[in-house]
Amino acid sequence: MKAAWFGRFGGPEVLELVDLPDPHPGPGQIRVAVRAAGVNPSDWKKRAGLMDEELPQTLG
Repeated sequence: MKAAWFGRFGGPEVLELVDLPDPHPGPGQIRVAVRAAGVNPSDWKKRAGLMDEELPQTLG
């Protein structure tokens, strides 16, 4: 699957589009196909290092 990923904090230039393994649901879970995703304030706050200070991170 494609994912927006960053390994350091900063502006939009730190984002990379990467390929990750497809997730597999566990017991009692389902997998949903996403065709589009939006950006909300928590995404830029995470990228700027204002929330969830662990690295690397995948958005969405």
